[in-house]
Amino acid sequence: MRILVVDDVADIQVLLVAVLQRAGFEVIEAADGTTVESWVRDSRPDLIILDLMMPGMDGWDTLELLKSNPESIDIPVIISSALSEDEDFDKAREMGAVDYVPKPWSADDLIARVNKAVEASQQAA
Repeated sequence: MRILVVDDVADIQVLLVAVLQRAGFEVIEAADGTTVESWVRDSRPDLIILDLMMPGMDGWDTLELLKSNPESIDIPVIISSALSEDEDFDKAREMGAVDYVPKPWSADDLIARVNKAVEASQQAA
C-alpha cells in the first residue's frame, strides 16, 4: 500500500512518514500541491494525505485537481489540516475527500482512518 503525503511543514511530514511506515505503509512525500500530479502519474499512490494550507498550490486547489483528473479521481484523499471548522470538513467531503483528520492528530486515530479509507476503497473496486 503506497501513500502520498502532501504537507509543506517538514516536521509534520517527518512525523506522518514515521507513523505510516511503522504501520507498514510505503510512503511518498511531496512538499506542495504542484508535484502531486506527477506523483500520481508516475507512482500511482493508493491513498493521499493532503494538507490544506500550503504556499503556492494549496490543498483546496490540489484536491480539485485530483478529483477532476480521470487518473486520480478514484484515489481516496484524507485531509489533514489545522483548519477545524465544520464548514472546512463539509467542503472537503463535498469536493471528494473521504475523511478529514484535524491537526494535531494521534497516531492511532490517523492509522485507523487510513485503514478505514483503504478498506472502503478496496470494497468499491
